Parts: sequence; structure tokens; C-alpha cells
Amino acid sequence: MAKQETGNRPGIGSPSLILIFIVMCLVTFGMLSLSTAKSEWDLAERNAASVTEYYRADREGEGFYRLVSEAAEEAMQEGADIDEVRRLLGQKLGEYYIPERDAAMTQIAMDRSQALLIEVVPSLEEGQAPVISQWKVIQTEDFEIYDSMPVWTGGEGEE
Repeated sequence: MAKQETGNRPGIGSPSLILIFIVMCLVTFGMLSLSTAKSEWDLAERNAASVTEYYRADREGEGFYRLVSEAAEEAMQEGADIDEVRRLLGQKLGEYYIPERDAAMTQIAMDRSQALLIEVVPSLEEGQAPVISQWKVIQTEDFEIYDSMPVWTGGEGEE
């Protein structure tokens, strides 16, 4: 039988294991970075879409404000007294005008069950601009919390 040489050969076990561990760590951190970047990108896109949608509704709201302003000016020019001006405002603004509040109101639909609620009080004095009493985003549908999943309550009521 041939004799095997048992010289001083460098061991490759420990450096190989360390190298494999380092490569695994780098791959793991790289994948986590990609996942985080994708999540951040998706969040930025959703935020951009939300802001774009708000400014679209805001632009329509500015048109509504202009409509109320012009209707108030025309009503003041045509009406003789305050009651006549209010009646003319009701005719010019139609369903937007709320006589009880002496204001015009609209809701401009947005994405995700939201709307831009705008309430404008037309000034019935010459040269005065209408006053914006409300300009806010509201929820148009009630949010229902999903609570039908059985969750352990800490042993309450169990016996």
C-alpha cells in the first residue's frame, strides 16, 4: 500500500466557512435593501397619486368658488333688496345653494372614498369676496374594522 503524505497543508475549512458566511450576509442585506427600496418606491407612488388627486379636486374647487363669486356679483346687480338677492342666488346656484345657511356647498369626489367638501358663504355686500367657511377632505364611506377573527382575550370568560 502506498503511504499518504501528511505534510503541512494549509487548512481551507475555516477561511471557506468565513467566506461563505460573509457572502450569505451580503446577499441577505442586499435583498433587504431591494425590498426596502421597492416599498419606499411604492409609498412614494401612492403619495404622488394622492397629492395629484387632491390638487385635481382643489382645481375643481377653485372653479366652484369662482362660480359662487360670479353668481353673487350678478345677483347683487340684478336684485333690489337682500331677499331678492338670496332668491337670485338660489336660482343661479341651483342645488349648490343652501338657503338655511345662506351658503353654497359642494362635494368633489376623490379616490379612496374621499371627497373635498367646500362651503362658500357669498358676501351680499358690494365689493366683498365670498368667504370660504369649509374646505376639507372628508370620508364618504364609513370604515368598518374587520374584527371577526378569533383572538385570544387572555382567558376572560373561559371556564
